[in-house]
Amino acid sequence: MARPNPTRGRLRPRPASAGFTLVELMVSLVLLAVGLLAVGQLLIFSQQHAYHGRSETTAVSLAGEIREKILSENFGDLPAIFDGVDTSVPGTVPTTCQPWADHLAAELGPSGIGRLQVYGPGEDPEITSGMYSVAIEVAWEQSGKTKAVNLRFATSRMGL
Repeated sequence: MARPNPTRGRLRPRPASAGFTLVELMVSLVLLAVGLLAVGQLLIFSQQHAYHGRSETTAVSLAGEIREKILSENFGDLPAIFDGVDTSVPGTVPTTCQPWADHLAAELGPSGIGRLQVYGPGEDPEITSGMYSVAIEVAWEQSGKTKAVNLRFATSRMGL
């Protein structure tokens, strides 16, 4: 008589190297999801900083643009043309500054503002007679906060 097989009808235990259990699969999926979310957050964070860097670079370029325009004008006319210019107040923008104001609005959007102030020797203790100090501010809204780039320089009459 043949001896009966004791494993017949029952599942045999698998060797440990045969595959994954459902619990192992779920744990690995959770770890993968956490890793992907962290990478996603990093990408969003880097995109926001890249956008801020672009806006700041644009603002610096716009400040340099109006500086060049100021330096190209007749020295004696600087206060009359540029003092008190505020691109958010249309009546303060002379025709000389209008292309800059339009460029500023196109590059920084409707929240972009440019302000100019020209100070004489009595208004700025750091400059002497025959000089002007010019302050340029380019500001914009980003993420609910006002960001600004400021540029200040002195200029003097050249020659006679």
